Amino acid sequence: MIAERSITDSISPKEGLAARISDWLNPIVIKELRQAVQSRFVVAALLILLTIQIVAVGIYLLASRDSLANFDAGRTVFMLLFGILLAVSMLFVPLYTGVRLAAERSETNLDLLFITTIKPRSIIAGKLLAAVTLAGLIFSACLPFLTFTYFLRGIDLPSMMVALALGFAVVILCSQMAIFIACMPINRAFKFMLGLLMLIIFLSGYTATLAGSGDMIMRGIGSRLGESDFWQWVGIFALNFAGMLGLLFVLSVAMITPPSANRALPVRLYLTIIWMLGAAAALTGSQVEGTHDPVVFWQAAFNIIFALSLFISVSERDQPGRRVLRDLPDSGLKRPLAFFLFSGSASGLLWTSAMVAATYGVCWMWWTLFPAFSNLGDLVGATRWFTVMNLYLYCYVLSGALLRRYLLARIGTEWTWLLAAVLTALGSIVPFAFGALFFMGDQWWSDIYGKWLVGNPFAWDVEAGRELYLSVSAAAAVLLTALTLPWFLERAKAFRAEIRDQ
Repeated sequence: MIAERSITDSISPKEGLAARISDWLNPIVIKELRQAVQSRFVVAALLILLTIQIVAVGIYLLASRDSLANFDAGRTVFMLLFGILLAVSMLFVPLYTGVRLAAERSETNLDLLFITTIKPRSIIAGKLLAAVTLAGLIFSACLPFLTFTYFLRGIDLPSMMVALALGFAVVILCSQMAIFIACMPINRAFKFMLGLLMLIIFLSGYTATLAGSGDMIMRGIGSRLGESDFWQWVGIFALNFAGMLGLLFVLSVAMITPPSANRALPVRLYLTIIWMLGAAAALTGSQVEGTHDPVVFWQAAFNIIFALSLFISVSERDQPGRRVLRDLPDSGLKRPLAFFLFSGSASGLLWTSAMVAATYGVCWMWWTLFPAFSNLGDLVGATRWFTVMNLYLYCYVLSGALLRRYLLARIGTEWTWLLAAVLTALGSIVPFAFGALFFMGDQWWSDIYGKWLVGNPFAWDVEAGRELYLSVSAAAAVLLTALTLPWFLERAKAFRAEIRDQ
């Protein structure tokens, strides 16, 4: 005790603050940045980027003799340099971050990832913060060349700053997407294919960002900073950026968390919160603008997420592990929410079904209260389309779970999603193929072919068969729910018993 006091007393207030700050620093950030500054690849890439920008500016000024008299010279040079900066950043930073994490996530180093005392959240946060720092280094190194374009005229400083902020946000989002793919527990072949898909997404994002920045700089936002529509679009982008970044972050954390832990809780809690915040923003925007478009986009985005959640939830463990039970709350009011949000296949199916029903309820309430808003048909049609789609997927997911539970018991629960996907493909193709083979004809094809799409979750657009689609999906959902109900009640009773035993 005396030694501890002497050590504490010998530390000055300034040194104590420095020690606390050093403790707050993420060790993953320190490791990544130390290795980045010592890496020849990073230094070479940064020098090459600066060289390309110097050469590009020099070539333009030498080749364009009227650059001093051209009032668009600054805009042209800025877009040239910004395009180079964005292309290099979107390719280099996510690739560097994702490859390093994928190497640590490989089978060779997987034990080190699981036995470390650093929390999974801190690991992902450290990787992301290192990517943010690296991207900031690249942007700051190129900032003098970009600022130089202001003196060539044709561009204003607010437009430049907003374009750079937009590009920086896109690079960070791409880096988090690379981290997400690197965290997936799949082999190198699948990761390579997902990497190619990621490159296609990056190319689309690059094109859209460059086009949006060019249009914004062409119009100039220096005189529009006081307009409400500008800040409205800034708010929309900020909300979507934060939502996507946070979702990829919590999913990445869940993927590197051991399966025995309660890794579904942060994901479901986060999705529930952003669902409510997104609903509030969409309804407010719809009320202000007098249109149903914000609600259409909101329900479409979350219905797609819930559709994927059905396949993920049914593949979770049936029995909660000790680490899950250790997180059970003591309060009686929090215990029902524990079953609703905690890891487990029964909990996941209940949460997803409730969220789909709540989404439909909010949309139904909104178009009932405000039928005079524009694009009412889009909201009604899109909501019913996605709801019937999730109803069909719910049936296929329960069918896959029943098939695995009673006929294919040797298959682990983690492969239930594959059985459900196979059943979805068969249900979508077999009825239509049967009708096409045995009842093909001019009259069949033009009038009643839609009835043979009854098993397809995406066939709601065929107006002639909507009643059949809804009737069959609803009847199948009721039947499969009744068959699954004993299993669900058993899981709920076991969960309550395990709570009492804690």
